[in-house]
Amino acid sequence: MKTESTFLGRQPRLVGVAAFFCFILISTPAFVYAQPPKWDVSIFRSINNSRSSFLDATVGGNDNAVLPIAIGTPLVFAGVGLAEKDAYTFDTGAMVGFSEALAYVLYYPIKNFIVKRERPYVALSGVHTMHLDSADKYSMPSGHTTAAFAIATALTLRYPKPYVYIPAYAWAAFVGYGRMYLGLHYPSDVLAGAILGSASAIAIHLISPEITKLREKILGDKLGIQLSASPVPALVNLRIDF
Repeated sequence: MKTESTFLGRQPRLVGVAAFFCFILISTPAFVYAQPPKWDVSIFRSINNSRSSFLDATVGGNDNAVLPIAIGTPLVFAGVGLAEKDAYTFDTGAMVGFSEALAYVLYYPIKNFIVKRERPYVALSGVHTMHLDSADKYSMPSGHTTAAFAIATALTLRYPKPYVYIPAYAWAAFVGYGRMYLGLHYPSDVLAGAILGSASAIAIHLISPEITKLREKILGDKLGIQLSASPVPALVNLRIDF
């Protein structure tokens, strides 16, 4: 079975991608401050000061799991797709991986060359910390939160079911909460990461038919089940040939 998907042609998809990144560029200044505003510090303090042994254990464990999940999720989906000859599952792994990659390509220069905001435990006194082993010394946007929301959004767009998006976004939100609890990020760092990760996944989803076609050229259509669905169902016209 072969499924052909049209989303008002190729150009509107690319326009959609451009529109999402224009949205990021327009909305980012509202959250990007080299020095965090008072409300940012106030919310950070309230979260960081709310200590408990339960949160110490769960936040720490969840935070340590983000990198393995970020690496493992696309690999597991791609591996299962190959094993089961399931093109949609394989392509889901590709979409998650590309979403994470795009988010990182954008996140790294913003964080380390544009904003360069000091982490809370460096700029503030009396911050509760559990570990300080971060990949870089700056805080805006939160890389862990960016990755978590890229994964959650990519999976939601591929499988728009409550049993997927509820736990996916609950986990992503808990990752963001944990970064503040650990003293590593301000709320605006987390918010910027959530926007960046989500927008990156949406952008990749908009061009998913092109990614699927590239996969078919490389691996052939032996896996073939279906192309990616559009994130805007009203604009999708599916034609299935048996």
